[in-house]
Amino acid sequence: MRTILVAVDGTERGLQMVSILGELLQGRKDLHIVLLHCVQQIATLLPGDLCLDIEENCKIPSAAQEKIGNAVVGESLLRLTAAGFPKNNVDLRLRVDSMDPAQDIIDQAVQERIQTIVVGKRGRSQVENLLLGSISSKVAQYSRGKSVWIVDSPVNKSGRALIAMEGVPESRELSYYAAELIAGCPGFKFTFLHLLPPVPPMFWDDGHILGNSEQKDRVGRIDKWKSEWKERVEKYMVEGRDLLVERGIPEKDVETLILPTKEGVARDLLAEIDEHKFQVVLMGKKSFHERKPFLMGSHASKILHNARATILCLVDS
Repeated sequence: MRTILVAVDGTERGLQMVSILGELLQGRKDLHIVLLHCVQQIATLLPGDLCLDIEENCKIPSAAQEKIGNAVVGESLLRLTAAGFPKNNVDLRLRVDSMDPAQDIIDQAVQERIQTIVVGKRGRSQVENLLLGSISSKVAQYSRGKSVWIVDSPVNKSGRALIAMEGVPESRELSYYAAELIAGCPGFKFTFLHLLPPVPPMFWDDGHILGNSEQKDRVGRIDKWKSEWKERVEKYMVEGRDLLVERGIPEKDVETLILPTKEGVARDLLAEIDEHKFQVVLMGKKSFHERKPFLMGSHASKILHNARATILCLVDS
């Protein structure tokens, strides 16, 4: 049985996220959910310079923290089960005196050997949003070997899942993950999408005026490059489609698309998400590992910060 760690808070938006997850995974007896709430000290919600002198006075007693935390996980359990997730498949966890909720969430997943973490996209308060780096982005960045779902409530209820294949090596892992976690959700339709990268520099115009035969040769080599690239991608898409069909998804509910890049991979992907109102988006997490902190240039980071009304699943291969 696969276990999912869901980080919850006491905000209405956070509770809405739990309801969304319950609806998505309703009746899934093959899954186990751990609800985790990290109770923060008041001083940790303030910029460092402001809490130096008041940290001790602002500390919440352990008993009060436990009362707050139990209320949060209790209400989250009610929302999750009311949406249809089996109560017997849920466990509750509490972390008090949390100074770094993102790290506590990751530590809990490591401790319990949980491979999938779910977090809400926005923080607990406007104060927290002012701090550099949200909990969701920190969890996505630093949770090595973990897949992370970021839920932007409320989400589209289209019953459509997008599997964005950026790099060929990670495509098989995305297909297996979608088959195991999402294919069991009734009524979903799946789209495998790959955005064909721009023509590489070796085919660019170098300023030399080409003769007719040279121009014909260059066009032929570009067409060959595109054909070979598509052939490699299509192989993995067919494997992914067959895997979903084996899991009971009707073949008519699985489509494969290879589109040219227009404005850039991230922008084009965001446009597809917005236009077709995808409820779930799966993409590789690899680009997070290849960048330095805050990841402003990675495709995964751009999608994380700009995708709206969807469940973004960053799958670690």
